[in-house]
Amino acid sequence: MRAALADPEIRSSLWQAINRPAVGALGNIQPRDPWLQAWDTASADTADYLNRNMLNTPIHDNRHSLFNASLAAVKVGCGYEAKSINYLAERIDCTIHGFDSFEGLPEAWFGEVGKGSLTSSGVLPEVRDNVSLHTGWFDKSVPAFAAEYPAPIAFLHVDCDLYSSTRTIFEGLREQIVPGTVIQFDEYFNYPGWREHEFKAFQEFVAERQLGYEYIGYTREFSVAVQLK
Repeated sequence: MRAALADPEIRSSLWQAINRPAVGALGNIQPRDPWLQAWDTASADTADYLNRNMLNTPIHDNRHSLFNASLAAVKVGCGYEAKSINYLAERIDCTIHGFDSFEGLPEAWFGEVGKGSLTSSGVLPEVRDNVSLHTGWFDKSVPAFAAEYPAPIAFLHVDCDLYSSTRTIFEGLREQIVPGTVIQFDEYFNYPGWREHEFKAFQEFVAERQLGYEYIGYTREFSVAVQLK
């Protein structure tokens, strides 16, 4: 095999076979799917970000494992916001406050994830006794919560997907997100357009507040956890 690959003509033929576009049944050339290329580009961009900023950050097999690491890093007094309510509620004694419109995304996210996607059609989930759900859009529910519960937030689970929703969370909880707060993002990176959503809102927030942070861990998909300094 090595001897064959050493032949320039064979190498050239292999390269052309691998990179030649698929040919349809009628002989017309079919272009490659640009959406697949978009994912490849996003993965390459994420890999570059990891190499530059998170090379020694622990990798977790799933977001539940990352939740455990995030909760272990919590040092601020109780005050929680999370969507994966029941998993977290089993592991802490404090009241968890969960926020969701239960009506889906208020605007399109990316690809085929359009406005109204990811909805439960207004049906609230069954939750544990130490969970308090705040229904409605973030621009209404979050300020109301902040006025009633002004204490610093220990752990914040951000599963907002969109830049606008994430930005609204950070603005509404601006004074309660403090050094020591642990934040776990569900869609931080590794998908087409990731730099324009949760990642962007967070980077803007820490820059405006002049806060430092360190990475606690991440999964091989999209989730990342940080602790503010």
